[in-house]
Amino acid sequence: MITPDPIQPGATFAVISPASAPKPERLDRGLDYLRSKGFNIKEGPNLRGKNKYLAGHGPEQLADIHWAFEDDEIDAIICSRGGYGTPRFLDDLNYELIAQHPKFFIGYSDITALQCALAVETGLVGISGVMAAVEMAAEEGIDPYTEQVFWDLITKPMPGQVLKNPSDMPHVILSEGTGEGPLIGGCLSLFNNLIGTPYFPDVAGGILVLEDIGENAQHLDRMLSQFKMAGFFHGEDRINGLMLGQFIDTWENADEDDFLLDELVRDIIGEVDFPIVSNMAYGHGMRKMTLPLGANVKLNGNDGSLTLL
Repeated sequence: MITPDPIQPGATFAVISPASAPKPERLDRGLDYLRSKGFNIKEGPNLRGKNKYLAGHGPEQLADIHWAFEDDEIDAIICSRGGYGTPRFLDDLNYELIAQHPKFFIGYSDITALQCALAVETGLVGISGVMAAVEMAAEEGIDPYTEQVFWDLITKPMPGQVLKNPSDMPHVILSEGTGEGPLIGGCLSLFNNLIGTPYFPDVAGGILVLEDIGENAQHLDRMLSQFKMAGFFHGEDRINGLMLGQFIDTWENADEDDFLLDELVRDIIGEVDFPIVSNMAYGHGMRKMTLPLGANVKLNGNDGSLTLL
């Protein structure tokens, strides 16, 4: 895997919208935040585009991705927001061009599809973390935990960094032990939809991380069952660890018959000999850790830590 060098003071960020359109006022706050940290900004030509639930038309969004990678004055790329639409581009990306200009590609949610494809086709480590018109645009300011973990990850050497939940946000151990391997996954529904395509990462021996928003318990049941049938959890091609982040708008309005997450894990995955840690501070919440998808990590199912190797 290719991990770009840490970001230096005064670096230049490209900001693009490969998924849905950001709200202008939120985007402006996010750009102001980046400038306040001493960074330069280059706006993608289609950054502020709008086409129903997408940020512009496909060719325009695709061109912005290629522009951001090809411009050697740009040190890192951050997406304005997630939403919908990035799986449309995967067959048309110029992976050779991107491989020749590796740089941090930052985002989460719908951006998961792009990050998986880039990992498979170019070996580029993807940065699953904050976005310009979301966390950086919070009216009350970016959460301090979120901010520190994000900047530490991309401005310092990754090996040796240890990620843990905030002290007031306890993790839950569902299976003890430790496991090492490349970090794979991201937003569950996007990751699940890539199965059967050329852009689905090899899960064997990996540390799988999953989170999502707006998926009810029945949807999680179906997707985890598909992963089980695909051999993720048992057999010679199984994963080496499972890290479950935040599942927002899943149980807040659930009815009394809905299974809880630990029940789904117990019933579908069953007994395993690798660590499973849930309630990790990762996902669509404003308080979250940033993760390097594709990098080698160690998941500790005893203390709930994730160490970057």
